[in-house]
Amino acid sequence: MEMKKESGLLILLVLISISAYAQTPASREWSYHFGYLGNHAVRPGGNFGLEYGLADKVKFKSKVKPGKGAINTVTAHQLILGLNAGAIWHPQTSTSLVNSLTLEYRKTTKRRMQIQAGIGGSYLRSFYINSYEVDQSGQVTKRFLGNSGYFGPTLFIGYGRYRKDSRSLQWWHIRLNASYFVGYNATILPYLTTELRLGFHKKSIT
Repeated sequence: MEMKKESGLLILLVLISISAYAQTPASREWSYHFGYLGNHAVRPGGNFGLEYGLADKVKFKSKVKPGKGAINTVTAHQLILGLNAGAIWHPQTSTSLVNSLTLEYRKTTKRRMQIQAGIGGSYLRSFYINSYEVDQSGQVTKRFLGNSGYFGPTLFIGYGRYRKDSRSLQWWHIRLNASYFVGYNATILPYLTTELRLGFHKKSIT
């Protein structure tokens, strides 16, 4: 009888671990996302990105409390490589392309909430609506599609939720990015962008 109880508990723990693991994309797996991208919350744009799981780990904890039985907690930890391409429209001034390559740590809790933090590099290319150039004789002429590019480091934090079961939309994230572009930022204040990401990948195993 005691052995049956132990076997049943072992099966239950395995099922819980599998369920928690299904709440986050596995390593060696690609996913993609679309979403809103804005600069200082007033300049709108859009974003598309790819993610690749480099590594993941599932942690299982079980505590037995008198009168309540076993309380199980499962969390998942991931290391993710991200490639993002976005565009931001600056009314009456320019349109900017923002590309980044990032390394992200993501934690998924037992309630499928996801916390993210990461670092990477970004490239900003701005195309100006009105730009002018001065030639050697001092004559000023309008330049067609004047543009400039800047590189810099980027940091971000994010929060969201993973949706289990066989749904097309698998997760949503809200993310705040802070980039410092060399030659672009006139002060120590970073170039801030906010994102609302909607993620898709293969169907969940639960």
